[in-house]
Amino acid sequence: MTTLNVNVKGLEKFYQVGESKYHILNELDFEVNAGEIVSVEGASGVGKSTLLNILGAMDGFDSGVVEVCGVSLKSLSEREKENFRAEKISFIFQQHLLLPDFTALENVMMPLLIAKLSSKEAKLRATEILAKVGLGERLHSFPSQLSGGESARVGVARALVGRKQLILADEPTGNLDRNNSRHLMDLIRDLQREFQFSLILVTHDMELASLAHRRNRIVSGKLTNVLS
Repeated sequence: MTTLNVNVKGLEKFYQVGESKYHILNELDFEVNAGEIVSVEGASGVGKSTLLNILGAMDGFDSGVVEVCGVSLKSLSEREKENFRAEKISFIFQQHLLLPDFTALENVMMPLLIAKLSSKEAKLRATEILAKVGLGERLHSFPSQLSGGESARVGVARALVGRKQLILADEPTGNLDRNNSRHLMDLIRDLQREFQFSLILVTHDMELASLAHRRNRIVSGKLTNVLS
């Protein structure tokens, strides 16, 4: 039996302006199986990042069912949302969001230390994943000393080091040139095959979207299938 890491039914997210209600997401349905890569595509402003933030328990929603890694997000308190994010999911951001005063190694160790792993174990895991992304010689470099492509790989390493069930990636190649973008795409694909996490890719990049097992587009607040 297939395990669902994401199960969304009838999701609504709207903004009220005076008497008018503006739907960003309108009775949207969405499923992601364990170990599956799924893309979410669409024009700017259609709600792609909003959907990702809801799935990551960063934003609330107005109605519908949202279950992620077996957890219903509707009634979670803020503390419970923090615990959920720490235990179940990781993010890969377009801007990488590395801590500037910490080395690559320390940035990747951070989520493990927050999860209460020992410094020794966190350092070991972080060193291993940085080697996997080709940065074994850059452990002690600060973000200002890294190229854009290297910073992106540190961001990927930080997302994967906790061995989460679900990775949410918001335009992960958006700030990279074509060569670095392709390198990062190959890296993400290879690591997903190795670790078998579920991956949701929000992207404008059709080449990146081609990595997905299933492609989707948001149109008028709903998710539609993109035929390959």
